[in-house]
Parts: sequence; structure tokens; C-alpha cells
Amino acid sequence: MKNKLNILLVLTLFLAFSGNAQNSTFNPYSRYGIGEMAQPTFAHNTGMGGAHIALKPDSTMPIFLNIGNPASYALIRLTTLEVGGSFISATLKGNNNTSAKKWGTNFAYGALGFPVRANGGVAFGLMPYSFVGYQTQTKAQETNIGNVDYKFYGDGGLSKVFIGYGMLPFNKRLIKYRSKNLYIHDTLKTMTHKQYLRGEKVNKIISDFSVGFNVNYIFGNISNSTRVEYPNSVIYNNTFRERILVMGDFTGNFGAQTGSTIDSITDYKGRKKRIEEEVKALLALGTLSKEDLRKKTDSLNRVTPFNNRALRQKVKFTFGYFMNLNNALKASYTTGVYNYILNGSGQEIIRDTVLYQTNQKSTIRLPLEQGFGFGFKKGERLNIVADFAITDWQNFKYINEVHDLRKNYRVAAGVNFVPEKYAAGSGSFVRKINYRLGFSYQTGYIYLNNSYISDYSVSAGIGIPVGMGRLSSMINISGQYGIMGSSDPSLIKQNYWRVNFGFTFCDRWFQKFRYD
Repeated sequence: MKNKLNILLVLTLFLAFSGNAQNSTFNPYSRYGIGEMAQPTFAHNTGMGGAHIALKPDSTMPIFLNIGNPASYALIRLTTLEVGGSFISATLKGNNNTSAKKWGTNFAYGALGFPVRANGGVAFGLMPYSFVGYQTQTKAQETNIGNVDYKFYGDGGLSKVFIGYGMLPFNKRLIKYRSKNLYIHDTLKTMTHKQYLRGEKVNKIISDFSVGFNVNYIFGNISNSTRVEYPNSVIYNNTFRERILVMGDFTGNFGAQTGSTIDSITDYKGRKKRIEEEVKALLALGTLSKEDLRKKTDSLNRVTPFNNRALRQKVKFTFGYFMNLNNALKASYTTGVYNYILNGSGQEIIRDTVLYQTNQKSTIRLPLEQGFGFGFKKGERLNIVADFAITDWQNFKYINEVHDLRKNYRVAAGVNFVPEKYAAGSGSFVRKINYRLGFSYQTGYIYLNNSYISDYSVSAGIGIPVGMGRLSSMINISGQYGIMGSSDPSLIKQNYWRVNFGFTFCDRWFQKFRYD
């Protein structure tokens, strides 16, 4: 119990630190929208390309939290704590062969999930929602003015506190169906065996159906500023514009998942072998002609039944859907504009204040996001998932600004492989390590110079099991290499490496013992 209290204390301190710490980025395109959107998943998923819509957590240890689709909370069977962070290194390349290298770290997330009754689960935590951090400049030759320097700065970001619930509303449907048809005499049955099997498949899918939702509180501040400077003119005053936005409001997302398990298949090979053995026995008698033997073989092919063969590793197909709501969130902002000149030592001398407004009320309308996922799982060794999602940034609203943003299409796929999940004895540690691969591609929602700012990446990761006895936890590490930019050489291209690391702790908490 003392260890669990220590873990809770660490989580509390982590959340307090994360809530006050400013997440940083150096992505020049975080100037648009509400910044660079944070990854909606934890370290387990990032090694699989971020695919998560149809990803169901294991019902046995170690259990992980898939907060990207809250329907997965329904399968939480142990109290699960997840914390993690990331390291990013990027090279920014502009025109004229200019480049700059940046790097940074941040503590990304902290979350706790636990089961509720036999068919549900709850999860809550804190994680980043978006990052803003850029410092860029451009030069322009204006008619009758000369050279003009435009400098853009931004920092801040938004964080998300979430709490969600998922459940299996029809988890007993299959049991009831089987019980209803189990003890019926053959003379009283109203359906054939094939009809029963079809009904059983349908009830399996319904029993595995889960739904869930998250209530999210988005909060934080974003600062954007612009400087317009006239380096070769004494006629025009330089201009400084700044806007500091502060927001905090609620939104939500929900999802659904289901699956279909195949535990046996038609044994074609076994049937063929039985027929061949029968024919071989008839041939050994030596009393049948070739024509009689052919007729017997044809007869055996017609009457020999197909039997089912149990699969050593069950196959499961999973399906998922999720939606992030496009709520209008309340926000307030302060705007200031003033003109200035630079003295001989480069210091600013303010000439006049053009505008200064405080505590202005407005709204931010989030983009609507929807996605579908598909998964394939074979036993406890192989798990493959794929996502397709659309985010409608065309209807995004940021205060009263007009944005030329487009729909973003995201495709992601990943695989998780573990040689022997329940290995024991000598060498079992290596056989229980999880290996992950994935890729992700986004068309991008920023449209500049008739081209999209797309983002594509590949990732690889491992999950290292830790813990003994009933405890089962995992250290997740993944590396991701990506390129963000467009084919236009005048726009900045970012090549980045991101290392994600996370810790998953699983155990039985909140259980009542009969004896101390």
C-alpha cells in the first residue's frame, strides 16, 4: 500500500509540474491555427505509427491506456498508471541553403486508469494539446519603400486535462444466447446448426462492442507577435503587434470498438487426408476395379463431412471509430500595437501606442475530427492496426481571424510483435520483449504557395517488461523520424527525430481483503 501511495504522490507532483510547465516547440508552422497539435497517444502507440482507433488493450497484464479511443477503457482490468516524455531534435532548412538545428525535451503525459465493475473502466490524466514556438523572418522589397523585414515570434501552448469512461453494454449477450440454445432437445429446435453458428457470430460481435467518451478541459495561453521593420528608411516607423490569448473551456470526444474472434477453421486438409486413407484402404483390398475405385472416391468426396480444426492462436479482427467534437471554446485575449524606432545602439524607442485592448472575449472553434480503424490480432504474438482519419480545419475559427486552412487526411499503420508473452524460465525476459514498427502520413491542413505542408514519418520501438509475481509493468521506448514541409523550395522544411519514452505500471489496487 505504501508503494501505491508513493506512485500516486509522484503522479500528483508530475501533473502539477506539467500543468505549470510550458511545453516548447520550434516548428515554424506552429504559427498557424492553435499551434502544432500534440500526439493524441502514449509511448506504446507512437512506436506503431500512432495508430490507435481499433487498438484494444490486452485483457491480461501488462494493460496499457489507449486514450485516443475511450471505448478501449472498457477492457481495463488492472489499475494502470502511465507517465512519459519525449526528446526531439530537428533540422530546419530554408531557401538559399540556410539551415538551423534545434532540440528540446518535455514531460508529455501522466494518466491513471482503473476498472469499474466487470464491464467498464475509467481513466483520467493530463497531457499537452498543442505547442507554439517559432521565430522566423522574411524580407520583402516594397514599392516606393525599399527593404522591409517581417519578423514573427510565438510561444506557449495548450494542455488537456481529461477524464473518461468506457463500457461493454452487451458483454453478456453471447453467454445468454448460448445458454438459451444449449439445453434444447433436437425435436424442439427451431433453427439449423448453420443458423445457430451465424447467430453466435453476430452475438460475439455485439458482446465485444464497447463505447466510451472523454470530457476534456483545454487550457493554456498562446502569445503571437509580429515586427515590421524598415532598416533603410528614416521616414517610416517600425511596428510591433502582439496578442496574448488565454483560454480554458470544456470539449469532448467519444468512440466505439468491436471485434470478431475466429477460434476454429474448416479443416480442409484433415478431410482430404481422411478420404485418401479410405481410398488407400480400398486399394489395398485389391478387389475393386479402377472404375469402381473412382466411383467410391467420388462418393467419399460427396459424403465426407467437413470438421472444424481449433486454432492454436486465435485470430481476431477489430474495428473502431472515434470523433473529436468541434466545440466553440471560450477565450480572452489582450492585443497591443505600437510604433517605434531604433536608436544608434539598437534600443527601441516607442513613438506612439496605436492599440491596446485587454480582456477581450472571443471563441475558438475546434475542427471536427473523425476516424475509422481496423486491426488484426493473431494470438498473443502479432497485432496489426491501421487508421484513417479526417480533420476538418476549413471550419476552424480563431478569434476573428480568417484562415485558409484545409482538410487534413491522416493515414497510419503499425505492428506489435512479442515472441512469447507468457514465457517463463531461462531466457524468458528476451522472449517477452515487444517489438514495434509503424508509419504515419498527413496531407497537412496548412496551404501555402499552392502547396500543402505535409508530414510523414516512420517509427520503431520496443516494450521492455519489468516486475515480478503479480506485478506486470513495461518501459516503452520508440524512435520516430519524419519530414514536414512541401515541395516548394521557398518554404521551410523540417527533418526531425523524436524519441518517446513511457512507463506503464499495472497492479491490483482498491481490492478488499477478507483477512489482513
